Amino acid sequence: METIDLSIFHTNDMHGRLEAITQLSSFARRLRAEAEAEGRKTFFWDAGDAADRRVGWVSLSKGAAFSGILNAMGYTLQTMGNAISLPYGPQAMGAVTKRANFPILAANFRDGNGPPVGGVQETVFLRLPRALSMGVIGLTSPWQGMYEIFGLHFPDYLELTRALVARMKAQNTHLVVILSHLGLDEDRRLAEAISDIDLIIGAHSHNYLPNGEEHNGVLIAQAGEYAGALGRVDITLEAGSGKALARSAQVLDVPQDELPDPLVLAAIAAAEQGADKLKGCLVGMLEEPLDMQHFKECDIGNLAADALRERMRADAAIVSSGMFYRGLPDKEVTLGNLNDACFSTANPCVTQVRGEQILAALERGLDPEFNQMTPQGFRGTPVGIPQISGMTVDYIPNASTGRRVQRVTVQGKALESQRLYRLAHTDAETSRTIGCLKLDRTQETEQEVPTILREVIGEHIRKYSPVAKPKRGRWAQVDTI
Repeated sequence: METIDLSIFHTNDMHGRLEAITQLSSFARRLRAEAEAEGRKTFFWDAGDAADRRVGWVSLSKGAAFSGILNAMGYTLQTMGNAISLPYGPQAMGAVTKRANFPILAANFRDGNGPPVGGVQETVFLRLPRALSMGVIGLTSPWQGMYEIFGLHFPDYLELTRALVARMKAQNTHLVVILSHLGLDEDRRLAEAISDIDLIIGAHSHNYLPNGEEHNGVLIAQAGEYAGALGRVDITLEAGSGKALARSAQVLDVPQDELPDPLVLAAIAAAEQGADKLKGCLVGMLEEPLDMQHFKECDIGNLAADALRERMRADAAIVSSGMFYRGLPDKEVTLGNLNDACFSTANPCVTQVRGEQILAALERGLDPEFNQMTPQGFRGTPVGIPQISGMTVDYIPNASTGRRVQRVTVQGKALESQRLYRLAHTDAETSRTIGCLKLDRTQETEQEVPTILREVIGEHIRKYSPVAKPKRGRWAQVDTI
């Protein structure tokens, strides 16, 4: 009996770990060559979140420059994760897909029944030997509806996948694969619901599945995180019918002594060189350097809060210190050192809130159990205290929880608990997990997308250059209740 042997090598959730990526690429290139020498048909796919804004030139290019790295690694297919699309939006994904030498999939990256946006595709059909075919569907995490800020209301991924699988089967597709960035729990749900799927290669949940797992006859594979391992799925098909005779999944750890891939090193160097031109672009001038503190009032925090308040035409502003990574130590502000100081992807917002909500946000921001958290989304920084504008706060740092804030003024007048104030902030401050500002379900927020905090600060500096150091004294420590 004649058979066809396939090997799908796959990665997920590498999140811009460049050194590890250069080694993984070398490892994958060697294993692909060995499999091809054995007569196997090989593929090299990524299930999303290869890039990460912690890499300066990724942040500066809003992810587009990372396509050059994946091109050099030899990928032939990718599913869109959330590391670029969620913080930067569909426009940024359009730039990413234009630079990629391979299709990027995300069938549910769309508004309702409209077409996929950002240059992504629903599916690809791949021709196999002996006139067989393989169909691949890409799915990405809807992130609890967070894409709605871009006007995208994702369709139900189960219904969408069921329709796409039925279409593939009607076209006599022999092998149906989901390249998923939904997470393992959702992949299991998908497998249980649709038995006509042969294989799910997953991501988003960072699971390391040594030999995969099977649900309802569907093989699910995932290869860990941070480019530490390479996934491999081997499938043997009967040449005449396309029936799967054997299949297996394994995760192969990248050897610690694996030499870096010279093609990827060259691509990284080219990306860095391209970023150098952007980094040197002058944003504006400061009259004095600006410092950064996570647990005290600081200059860059004050500047950002002032910029937000003015931009959003608000009475006051609040912004988490954790979105700042360093100050601005030079009077000359370039795009490069501004990005080093703030590569957060938070968007400017404004909400009508009651005075009591502002007070609660300030109290929560002063609570060490809250402000010392180091959430993954902040890429290594603690949440920190809120930086503020348009208000002053008298507080006792060592008082009991809920009694630290003694007095608050907004625009020079005492805060009134039931009065409505127009408060500028970012979407980070209203996050359910890391936000200090708690909103009612009925409160509507105006959010400016795809503008990010770095751009708000940059435009403010450009407008007022040379910018004076913002006035201190917004937070005042007092001794007694």
